[in-house]
Amino acid sequence: MPQLLGTAYIKVDGDLLRSNPGAKIDLGGQVREPVVGAGTVHGYAEKTKEATVECEISLAKGDSLETIRSITNATITFECDTGQVYIVRHAFLTDPPVLSEGEGGKIPLKFAGMPAEEA
Repeated sequence: MPQLLGTAYIKVDGDLLRSNPGAKIDLGGQVREPVVGAGTVHGYAEKTKEATVECEISLAKGDSLETIRSITNATITFECDTGQVYIVRHAFLTDPPVLSEGEGGKIPLKFAGMPAEEA
């Protein structure tokens, strides 16, 4: 039987995030939209969609929310325990971090950047 994805490891500029289960990646790339006219589909038009990486991290003693908030022009790596590795370059945090007390101080993060490359 094949191994199936169980864990993803998220790195920002090579530093492993303390991410909780449930991380996800949208690879981005070309989005095709139909072009319709005169009762028929003429074809499609393409536009580029950004890649996104979403995860939730836990806050630990010594962590800096300011450092997290200022992430720009980063390289985000999404590494699967099944061997696939996806890289999002020139990534930035889309929204300021929001900290929830209890249960490890959960902080949801969303990064966006260039369409992902498979390494």
